[in-house]
Amino acid sequence: MSDLDLLRAYEPVVRFTQGEMFFPAAVDGYLEHASLWNRTRTQDSGEWTAVLLAEVGEVTADALPQVAVAAPDDILYLRFAQEPMQGLDYQRWRLQEKPQFHAPGRLSRVGLTSRLSAALFSASLLARGKVPGGTAAAAQRQYVAIQEKRPGFVYYGRVVRQGGYVILHYHFFYFMNDWRSSFFGVNDHEADWEQILIYLAETPDGDCKPQWIAFAAHDYTGDDLRRRWDDPEITKEGNHPVVYAGAGSHAAYFERGEYITQVAIEAMRPVLHGAYAFRRFWRDTLRQGDAEALIKIVEGLTTIPFIDYARGDGRAIGPGQADTWTPALIDDSVGWVDGYRGLWGLDTGDLLGGERAPAGPKYTRDGAVRQSWYDPLGWSGLNKVAPPAQTVARLETQIADLSEEAERLDVKIAEGRNNLGKLELEVESLQATAALRKLLEARTLDLSAQEREVAALTKRRVEIDEALEACRAYLARLIAGERGDPQAHVRHKSTPQPPSEARSGRIAEVWAAASTGILLLLGVVLLATGVASPFFQIVLVVGTVAVVEAILTRKLVKLLTNVTIVLAFLASLVLLYEFFWQVSLVAVAVLAVVLIIDNLRELTGH
Repeated sequence: MSDLDLLRAYEPVVRFTQGEMFFPAAVDGYLEHASLWNRTRTQDSGEWTAVLLAEVGEVTADALPQVAVAAPDDILYLRFAQEPMQGLDYQRWRLQEKPQFHAPGRLSRVGLTSRLSAALFSASLLARGKVPGGTAAAAQRQYVAIQEKRPGFVYYGRVVRQGGYVILHYHFFYFMNDWRSSFFGVNDHEADWEQILIYLAETPDGDCKPQWIAFAAHDYTGDDLRRRWDDPEITKEGNHPVVYAGAGSHAAYFERGEYITQVAIEAMRPVLHGAYAFRRFWRDTLRQGDAEALIKIVEGLTTIPFIDYARGDGRAIGPGQADTWTPALIDDSVGWVDGYRGLWGLDTGDLLGGERAPAGPKYTRDGAVRQSWYDPLGWSGLNKVAPPAQTVARLETQIADLSEEAERLDVKIAEGRNNLGKLELEVESLQATAALRKLLEARTLDLSAQEREVAALTKRRVEIDEALEACRAYLARLIAGERGDPQAHVRHKSTPQPPSEARSGRIAEVWAAASTGILLLLGVVLLATGVASPFFQIVLVVGTVAVVEAILTRKLVKLLTNVTIVLAFLASLVLLYEFFWQVSLVAVAVLAVVLIIDNLRELTGH
């Protein structure tokens, strides 16, 4: 079967959300309407400046590697929307041309602390480089015009043979990522490259069958990117897996739904990591339960909540759908793939990187080759996973290796115990002569060291026995055709929000949208009027907002209970401070009585 036939045999069905404006397209139309720029530093001031290298109409797929020439430290980028749409034209587009999208407010699904973080993120867009407003509108209008001339939906595919797998690598190119401007997400950037990989393995009869599938998704790496082909949560239409694409973001999901994505604030990552470390200590070391309430507060303060809508209720592209694919093969011999290391859209210079355009299918933004391109097995954590045809033989080899190690350890342990016995007798002999004290100390140290060595060998020997037992049991299951839990490798699973949690009343949604602004306005009013001390003003503002929040989310009783506990704790601290010596004396007296009773119980045997 040819590479193209393999790609077509398993090409995915991609389902989009109603309201999506950009779909996988050919790069040719994009390039023909793009200009090419070089972002370079001026010699005089050292500031970044943009230099036009090729105007619209001068850039084509064939010409791109030739015109995209720059110094090593410069940044090449394409610009598709030459001017963002503005004014009345933009308002007319919003009302007449933009597809409609409706969703419950994302802020009503998270707590007040998360909403405060979201407000800070929105404010940060004013200070850092971002895609100008109206860019998505201009890009969409051009995209529609290009589609009218060249209708169709394209994926770029390649086939890689590596480590016993045949890897089907699908790339999807979008003219725009409009997650922020159209769906209230994290970012906007011109152009978007997404990918999925299907891993085939040879069967005993010489055929190739799919074993794994991996989707590129937000903040997930390695094992968490992939699922086993027989995972019941993967939707398939025949041999074609169904991909649920995030609205605007185009991230790929295995399940239909709405996903809450918590984006960490870079400056606050140490705080978040510290909270996770405390939870591990509190839960695993002290065994005091899970400090989930604390973690939620810290996550609310250090992360920003967004929703990725992967509803699958819009256009579907793929086999058996109204819209089907036009495949195009790519590899290192394709000029625009291998010869262009720049960005595929406007370079905003965004310090956080989220609003900068991506590089192409082969390269990262810094010009290095993507791991998914040169090491697709390692990218999804499959370097360590043998194809099924090799699994039994590899496990039998491991069992043989462990058995040989066990035999070698038995010899070493026997020799070690024999040497320990002789050394112990030598130490006992030296103890009888005071003049040999220094020699005694040295040999005693040797004895302790060898004793630790034999103990370590013995421990490893026991571990091998346990490993052999587990391996032999697993081998029996493999021979019987059992493959175990298809998600056993997943550490962090991406799951959609339950529908019941995604719905809230209209009043609660309005309050969630306005609460952070109300909080700030109340603070300004109280500080400006100076009716009370700053501390009292802060308590009054936060308390008022918290009560309203609790009423609307039906958590007033919980809030009052928590406030009562906090007040009781503070009262205890005040009493302890005021009557420290009296409390200390009482505590010592109580301790003394407990010790007396406990010791007397020991004497009486009760």
